[in-house]
Amino acid sequence: MRLYSQMGFLSAGAPLPFVGAVSYLATAAPDSTNLSVGLSITSTSLSFVRDNDRFVAGYTVGVTLRRGGVVVRDIEAHETVRVVSFKETERIDESIVFQQGLTAAPGQYALAVSVRDDGTGRNSRQEMLVTVPRLGASRSLSTPVPFLRVTPRRSRAAIADLVSNPRATAVFGRDSTIALYVEGYGEGNVFPVSVAARNDEGRVLWRDSTSLPRRGELFSGVVTVPVSRVGIGVAVISMWPTGSADTVIAPVFVAFGEELPVAKFEEMLAYLRWFASPWRLKTLADTTPEARPGAWAAFVRATDSTPLTSVNEDLLDYFGRLLVATARYKEEGVPGWRTDRGKVYLGLGEPAQVYDQGMSTVGDRGRQQVWEYRGLNIQLVFYDQTGFGRWRLTNASELEFQSQWQRRVGR
Repeated sequence: MRLYSQMGFLSAGAPLPFVGAVSYLATAAPDSTNLSVGLSITSTSLSFVRDNDRFVAGYTVGVTLRRGGVVVRDIEAHETVRVVSFKETERIDESIVFQQGLTAAPGQYALAVSVRDDGTGRNSRQEMLVTVPRLGASRSLSTPVPFLRVTPRRSRAAIADLVSNPRATAVFGRDSTIALYVEGYGEGNVFPVSVAARNDEGRVLWRDSTSLPRRGELFSGVVTVPVSRVGIGVAVISMWPTGSADTVIAPVFVAFGEELPVAKFEEMLAYLRWFASPWRLKTLADTTPEARPGAWAAFVRATDSTPLTSVNEDLLDYFGRLLVATARYKEEGVPGWRTDRGKVYLGLGEPAQVYDQGMSTVGDRGRQQVWEYRGLNIQLVFYDQTGFGRWRLTNASELEFQSQWQRRVGR
């Protein structure tokens, strides 16, 4: 969620995570703009109950737009989700999309969005400043909108038949392109558009030019960006009317694979610290941005112990453990996957048995915790360094862990 926030998205974490994006299209009136709020919510965030042969969950979204101290719009929408199988209630992908459109005059606003699970009352809220642009001037573009489904508009007065992709995410190995809907405003028969993709450091990864077809009173169409040229991680797609300096942008994300986290390339290498050997990770780290897709595909193949399956199950299992470690072994100021207990859990998996030794009183530095791995015939000992839950491997156990982990990753 932190990455989405960094890139300017609405993004909320627990207790009810969601990601949101705001897009703008011109209206028939020059002094107003269509503002659309799209939200992505995972099924696992909601509490489903059985209803005959279906599973049902309800949620409520609040959207408030303020200008100064004045509430311009205040909307509350109640939604119901129905799925046919229990498996669908456990999806962690972009399985639920909510959209709310409204019209506002150009200018700066405070936008607040809240999502509540009606079954449990769990809720999250996020607020951000938005600048509503004035659209419709000659030779200008709308904001590019990543979408799941769209029918291009023919009139600025028409309601857009558009289902946005609020996470703006494509999946490497599954998707060949990132599709963005964009509109052009002005006269003439053609509307040439220049397009560029840059990484988060501003390096140009890809350039192209295209043109939007005229449809009725405006130009509208889909611009596709090849995933193979964008690479993996974060990219910013820029578009501008050819020959003009007025640029509109859309951040997009290329995930490393289905059910794998969306992360910057450097962050992914950090996550993989206990999955693969240092030399394999160094090979990835030394790869140029243009070569990263091929290098990542080679890495996935090389670390797959079940190559006959369609996915790298070892990688999926590892990231499943990372989620568990992050929550289970967190210490003050340190995410669980970066603690000593977290790294052992990531590197060797679930221990067969865990038991405590010594005093169990909080504040006692004599506390120890022993993890037993019977298949490896080892015991690893952690001691509470401060007496308040900062668990560290003993020197002997650190050496034993490193030896077993290196053997496991094939060094």
